[in-house]
Amino acid sequence: MERASVTRLYKDSPSQKTIMLLETKANGERFKVTLPSQKAGILALEGHGLNDRCPLYRVLSECVRELGGAFGSVVIRLDEVEGVSGRIAVSRGEQIVSWISGDVVELVAFALHVQLPIYVSKEHPSDRDDETALAESMSLPSVFEEALSDILDSGPGASPPFSD
Repeated sequence: MERASVTRLYKDSPSQKTIMLLETKANGERFKVTLPSQKAGILALEGHGLNDRCPLYRVLSECVRELGGAFGSVVIRLDEVEGVSGRIAVSRGEQIVSWISGDVVELVAFALHVQLPIYVSKEHPSDRDDETALAESMSLPSVFEEALSDILDSGPGASPPFSD
């Protein structure tokens, strides 16, 4: 596993697919990750500070912090069999208490916004272990939006987010 940066986001001319280029910090190795075109705009807007999810990201970070935890690094896994997947660490103190699997675009945008480290992991089927399988089984659909709406809409008299 190596630390990486998102260095480029572009549309490949021949295939018309959107590509996110990740480059490792240590040796400059590059990885191309194909993204759904309809979601690639999230990363493009984040790069310009215009992502409309920014208030949601802030609230989610604050909620986790209030619960005594913190988000750690985001890991983008490049698996020869299963393709590309992403997950984010949730820690308490110095210990990782869980991994939440989610949409790669959402996780990378969140990491860029709150300045979390991004790592790339190249795995082969023989590298997988039970801990990884367990962490991936705890997937959270639409990573942040559903979680936030549940938190913010819970309980009677809950006020709308960001009201005065």
